[in-house]
Amino acid sequence: MIGLLSIVIGLAMIAAGLGMFPDLEEIPTVLGVIFVLFGAILVWAGIYNIWLGIQRRRAYAGGRERKGTARLFYTPTGDDGSVYLIFATSYGEWLVSVSTSGIEHLLDDLGGEGVPAKAYMGSNDKLYGLDLAGVRTKPISAGDPFEGKFRERIERAQALAEKHNRLAGERKS
Repeated sequence: MIGLLSIVIGLAMIAAGLGMFPDLEEIPTVLGVIFVLFGAILVWAGIYNIWLGIQRRRAYAGGRERKGTARLFYTPTGDDGSVYLIFATSYGEWLVSVSTSGIEHLLDDLGGEGVPAKAYMGSNDKLYGLDLAGVRTKPISAGDPFEGKFRERIERAQALAEKHNRLAGERKS
């Protein structure tokens, strides 16, 4: 539903940017370009949301199940309602962002040792569905294997962020 709504709003923004509405025929060119760009981004986001929903349904219906442990990896600042989790098995680890709706009571447990989880994988070895302690979550992104260069880049970015926070704290004191 959100995917379709995003596509409709994006198409309306593109039409407005191209001057297809009678009231908006004389908008400045820069504003029209901005409308078209934002509309294109909304259309792309809507298509991705629909695609992710299809992949999630396929994974739940006939994908491979893996049992393991999910633990909290990162909580974005603000009230965006999402967290990044690491799902780990003896086979490997996956990084996935999920919506916090419905799992608020598990957030404290996720920060420690983690909670038992069941993941549903697609045919491309990406995580599309995740159940935490029997509660079905809604992944916001496909879970990518957390290994190799992907892992190195994230760890390097975390180290830089910690260094930045430490230096900012030293400057304030």
